[in-house]
Amino acid sequence: MADALGRATAPFLLVGGTADKVWAGDTARRLSPHLLEVEGADHGMYVPGPLTESIAVLSRVVVAVEEFLDAIRWPS
Repeated sequence: MADALGRATAPFLLVGGTADKVWAGDTARRLSPHLLEVEGADHGMYVPGPLTESIAVLSRVVVAVEEFLDAIRWPS
């Protein structure tokens, strides 16, 4: 997937968690300046602890999407 993203001509947002076994943060940072990396989040963006912590992560994802869309001025 990283090879395909490396060939992308349109901007893209990458979101991942450090506890996700398939997340490669270094590669993600190399591929896009638009990135949200959540410490301790797994592939489902779940973080250990009270459920409210995972809900807060989902809120961060929504904000990251909104900021990404603003940054690329979508829709144009």
